[in-house]
Amino acid sequence: MSRFSRFFTGALAAGVLAMAGSTAATQAATVPESDGPVVLGYLDWTGQDITMQIAAEILRRMGYTVEFVKTTQFPLFQATVDGEIHAYLEQWLVTSRHQFEEHESKGELERLGLLGIDGVEGWFYPDYVEADCPGLPDWKALQQCEELFASPETFPRGRVVDYPEEWTPDSQKWADALDLEITAISAGGEGAIVAEIKSAVARKEPVLVMYWTPNWAVQEYGMKMVALPEFSEECESDPSWGVNPNATFDCGAPVPPIVKFAWPGLKDKFPAAYHFLKNYQLTNEIQSPLMKRIDVDNLPVEEVARQWVDENQALWEPWTQM
Repeated sequence: MSRFSRFFTGALAAGVLAMAGSTAATQAATVPESDGPVVLGYLDWTGQDITMQIAAEILRRMGYTVEFVKTTQFPLFQATVDGEIHAYLEQWLVTSRHQFEEHESKGELERLGLLGIDGVEGWFYPDYVEADCPGLPDWKALQQCEELFASPETFPRGRVVDYPEEWTPDSQKWADALDLEITAISAGGEGAIVAEIKSAVARKEPVLVMYWTPNWAVQEYGMKMVALPEFSEECESDPSWGVNPNATFDCGAPVPPIVKFAWPGLKDKFPAAYHFLKNYQLTNEIQSPLMKRIDVDNLPVEEVARQWVDENQALWEPWTQM
């Protein structure tokens, strides 16, 4: 898979996790059960950095070595199908859901359940913008104030700072279908989106961004989400559905299930790791503050993950017990 590069954690196995008292016998397998590392996929935003690094740290304490494969979204699926990646643990099934479900239906990917994060995606703006664009958060208010969000590169059209192209965003489709004079401009990544928000808020200027929760920046900067028409599967396929009878995508994003998935051979190669990853759970309340420690306090994600694992053994240890 030449489209992505490998990088290693460099950490050796920490030894088999010791279970206290009567739970010692519950770890049925001696780990590692097979040669080689557990290979985890890795994408490029802070929330999933935390999700993957916490899982990796626990796996090491169980006795595994861990390797990360850094990739983009759709190569991630194929590499997992091929067994080059063993698992990925924070898949937002929005624009990727059809490709994922196709692989799943063929038995090429195994769903490991929900991660536990409750997320939403959409267009966000700072709350003070409502004074200049009455009617927000209703999307119809944008019809009267697109120019408010213009930039030199889009004027007189408004601008939405969009996800990177490799995330396959739908912002331009939404704007066109809803007859909004708004141009989607791809950002370089999560950091670039946060920089746009921070800069605009510091100057009390309007900004419209494609963004998501859970995310510390939504609370930190008073961001509110535009209420686009509610998603329906028909919205993407049937022009007659929705507010524009001549277009598809006249709606917002679906509320995504955030799933874990694995190479189907993982359960046989590394049964104890498979069992842990199925049980592994995070919540918004866990993830969002940890994101802020990385993005604002500039702590290394490995350090933040390791400290969380140190402080929460009573929570995660049962996930490892078979």
